Amino acid sequence: MPQLPTSPHEWVLWLFENLEGVEHAGAHWEGRLPADVDFKSTVDSIPETVRGLADIHIRKVEFHPEAGDVYADMDALVKGSRLRKVPLAFTVRQLGYEHGQTSPPHSVRNYLDAVKLWQLLHSFSDYEVGQSAGFIKSYDAKVELRPDYQACDLVTLPGLSEFGEVYFVAAHHREEKRNIVRSALLETCKGQKVVRLAELLPRFGDLVDRVKASYTLYTADFSFEKLRSEVDAKNVDDMLRLNKTLADIQNQLLALPAALLIAGASVRPDSLASNVTIWLGVSVFAWVMGKLVANQRHSVSAIEQEAQLRIAKVAVQPEDISKLVLPLFKGLEDRVTRQQKTLRRIGWSVWLVWFAATAVVIHAQWPQFFPMCVAWLADLVRDGRAFPAPELSTT
Repeated sequence: MPQLPTSPHEWVLWLFENLEGVEHAGAHWEGRLPADVDFKSTVDSIPETVRGLADIHIRKVEFHPEAGDVYADMDALVKGSRLRKVPLAFTVRQLGYEHGQTSPPHSVRNYLDAVKLWQLLHSFSDYEVGQSAGFIKSYDAKVELRPDYQACDLVTLPGLSEFGEVYFVAAHHREEKRNIVRSALLETCKGQKVVRLAELLPRFGDLVDRVKASYTLYTADFSFEKLRSEVDAKNVDDMLRLNKTLADIQNQLLALPAALLIAGASVRPDSLASNVTIWLGVSVFAWVMGKLVANQRHSVSAIEQEAQLRIAKVAVQPEDISKLVLPLFKGLEDRVTRQQKTLRRIGWSVWLVWFAATAVVIHAQWPQFFPMCVAWLADLVRDGRAFPAPELSTT
């Protein structure tokens, strides 16, 4: 007994090869199982989608080849959902072609290209209408492309693979390419609201020429000078925003030395209430200034992130353009670094003023505090010298 297949496609091929007296009987095919093949187990193993009626008395088995993607000719293949998607495995018996196993003849290759063209255009469509793909540029400029064609409509589509790779698959200028393809399709089908793919296939060359010409014009306009002008303008804008981060708090910065002078001139010995009030005022001022400086540092960080996004966009441009434009960001990056350092130092200054004011208040209220601390440190140093650290043995 021959080994039984597993998939519907393999089952149909097996039935054609092993049944005796195979013939077409209208909506199905039929034949007789050889006597050396177990009828019941074989029939039960045939997938239900493929299997028809079976008569054990005359050993007749009916089956449906197209349910297993086995077709008599190209006309049978080019129908239904197969207009939009190629089956994973299929056979055209008239051509002796088994997909993936033998080299496709011209008619099959044209079919595969027609499906690929549909899938490429569908991926750039603006909307779907049932199984059709809609393209719209304005209220009057729109077209509905239907996946409707027959085997007799198939033609050779030269350069389809390159066309798909360059204008549909490549990520570079993807959105612009989509607009160009839409406009070219609308021009190719001008005056038609609904277009069958069968009508577009013979005009494929015209569509490709329009897309290539439009993209050439776009890339010519997308020049180094234009990109450099845009980068320079945005960098100037970012520089002004960076300057504003200090300008917004410059009046508050002038209050830093004033706060220290007020604290030094206003504290009085043995006046706890007055001294604590001054210290609290300086503390609140230092806290508020710290928040303002932190907020401005966040603004600088946001500008830096925006600049990095623009740098990333330029970096993916063609190398002959990006290598000339990327150095333009050097000045902006250096300015961001300096501004962050400046704001960080201002933050340190705020807390230095707070520590100085705190020291002034402590000294005025408790004059012996700092001399005691100095004496304590001196004793600590002296005691440390009296007990030097032991030397490590070299033996």
